[in-house]
Amino acid sequence: MQESSGTSEIVDPCDIHAINERAAAWAGPGETVCPVGIERIVVADDGLDALADVVADYAAGGSVLMVVDRTPMRRGGDDLKSRVSNSLAKHVRLDVLRLPVATSEDTGADLHADMDVARELADELDDFAVVLAVGSGTVTDVVKYARHLHVNKTGRRLPFVSFPTAASVTAFTSALAALSVHGVKRTFPATPPDAVVCDLRTLADAPRAMTQAGFADVLARGVSAGDWFLAQQLGMDDGYSQVPARLLEGAEWAMIARAGGVAAGGLEAVRAVTEAMLLAGMAMSLVNKTAPLSGWEHVISHFLDMTAEHHGRPLALHGGQVGVAALLSARAYERAWGEMDLDRLTVDREERACRAAIGDALKTYDASGEMTAEVWRDYERKLQRWHGGAEARRLFVERCRSGEMTGQLRGIVSSAADINDALCRAGAPRRFEDLNAAIDPASARTAMLHGHLIRARFTFGDLLAESGWLTENHVEELLDTLRETGHHRASRDS
Repeated sequence: MQESSGTSEIVDPCDIHAINERAAAWAGPGETVCPVGIERIVVADDGLDALADVVADYAAGGSVLMVVDRTPMRRGGDDLKSRVSNSLAKHVRLDVLRLPVATSEDTGADLHADMDVARELADELDDFAVVLAVGSGTVTDVVKYARHLHVNKTGRRLPFVSFPTAASVTAFTSALAALSVHGVKRTFPATPPDAVVCDLRTLADAPRAMTQAGFADVLARGVSAGDWFLAQQLGMDDGYSQVPARLLEGAEWAMIARAGGVAAGGLEAVRAVTEAMLLAGMAMSLVNKTAPLSGWEHVISHFLDMTAEHHGRPLALHGGQVGVAALLSARAYERAWGEMDLDRLTVDREERACRAAIGDALKTYDASGEMTAEVWRDYERKLQRWHGGAEARRLFVERCRSGEMTGQLRGIVSSAADINDALCRAGAPRRFEDLNAAIDPASARTAMLHGHLIRARFTFGDLLAESGWLTENHVEELLDTLRETGHHRASRDS
């Protein structure tokens, strides 16, 4: 991982005013950052009373809709959702809505965050003074976007409070919502919650794999920041900024320092992951895009989600997938950088060839053609920008050949050894086969080869593909390094 300067400031995620002041001061000349729009964040060992106070304050005598999924959750010896609803019912008029689910024998209740669910929920919000999401990042994103649709339709400000039930993703504080459209994960602008209340006892009682997933989701910044930087250098993104990394860096290092506690389920380690997770969501909101924490590793994860149903495979935890893919991305940075055919980067690609590549990648999974059409709509924007950036690409090649780009990336991208060490100490998966829903090597290989095709954002995967490095043989070599990692770990444990 990049060397810590030792002076990284750990920012209090509950002090929104200070966060906005710091972000504005950190911005460079001509650089604009969006202020974080959250009004209150509470992180407490026992946060249920704080949740009741916050919700009652926003409700001001009106009715509250508490939105949950059907996944069983515990807090100590109690049913969590009943505990929360009973607590709230003493202070406000409360309705509870359980979102639609797709059930399977293996996973029980499994809510999918898609646009149709968000639209259906938006129609239920008219009679309420507050909407409260009690659940995972999936529940949060559905409610977040439903509230966004409701406000746009009615013009009425509807307060939204988030109560995370696991420190599993960076979505809780972001001004963005990730939803599926025709089976393809898309990111949409959406106002963040007005308040987020984190009860550490609830978060610590969540399955440990979920905290490990949140740890890995934050850890992905070590490679996604490099992807974002490269996109700017190639003329594929205008908004690269060091402000998000500066906001998150101190909390990220504090989280990594407590990796062993994450493996053990310690409360202070859960606090460290929670604070990093909250700041990560705000880091994305500062630039109104997910790029600071979402690069090639995320589109690999999204491709795995897109194709899971075809293979009859339950969805693995998002952060778990991202952590494994981040380790692979870091290894690709180290192995591929000096082997890319830079001359290929100066050549425009034919639209027909790109359409054919997307069609070939998705034909097995897309009988209706809707998924392929949705992917092409996004990819076409990336292709157009690629064609318009010939001069930026030429300069990029010059910087690569001079060694300038290598030096800059060295200060941005984490080493594979450090990512591997952090995941290992946290007990987080480092192989796709070890995820909570195991992914077979063939599916992993396909996701690595084609994941870059599904988003308009330019990632390191796009650079590897455009330079001719992203081949089946090279992907198989990368996956082999994961198998070696698993073998060495098994040898130590035996």
